[in-house]
Amino acid sequence: MFAKYIIRLDDACPTMNLVNWNRLETLLDKYNICPIVAVVPNNKDKELMIDKQDDNFWKKVKSWQDKSWEIALHGYEHKYSTQAPSLVPINNYSEFSGLSLKVQKEKIRKGIEIFKEHNISTRLWVAPAHSFDKNTIEALKTQSDIHIISDGIAFTPYWDYEMYWVPQQLWKFRKMFFGTWTACFHPDTMKENDFLRLEAFFATNSAKFITLESLTLTKRKKSIIEKLFEIFYWKMLERKRTK
Repeated sequence: MFAKYIIRLDDACPTMNLVNWNRLETLLDKYNICPIVAVVPNNKDKELMIDKQDDNFWKKVKSWQDKSWEIALHGYEHKYSTQAPSLVPINNYSEFSGLSLKVQKEKIRKGIEIFKEHNISTRLWVAPAHSFDKNTIEALKTQSDIHIISDGIAFTPYWDYEMYWVPQQLWKFRKMFFGTWTACFHPDTMKENDFLRLEAFFATNSAKFITLESLTLTKRKKSIIEKLFEIFYWKMLERKRTK
């Protein structure tokens, strides 16, 4: 079984870097690749306020969904307020981890409400900063139709906390030999070389890109080998950060 790839684009919002996002959309369309797009419903993060407010933003999101791009709920305001532990131990700051179930339910409810106002449906969660906890999952289950999480470390999708997880292991594409590999990109900050490297990978691997729709999601648990790989992955990430 050859490797399969998914591309995820984070931080779509009305003040995103429109030049970069438009360039990336053209590139994806050229190679007929449908990404995951993580959309912030009510952005309050100043770092994502790059361009002036795009009054056509939600029409653009709807056009993405209409051409089979997978739209994900990317938090609510993308504003970090806690330093509580996350189920995915990448960052020590969060919009969600550590908050009460009541507060998290309200954030999810409001985010979904905004999506519905603009005729956007979603089944997928992408946490800002990869940071969320068990209360987040409970809030997602009770306040939305979301049942898939784009995050975690494994070779293929798995089942945990009564959710399907499609692992996100990469921040740039590289040749893999088996498994399902999601790479996360932040179009707002992509540079010329980032676009060139991405197109070079698309040119030789476009047939290996898949969508969530094409995945067969089952309630399988991680294997022992995957659990060992996850431990190794986090140790390598920590080592890289301390260099």
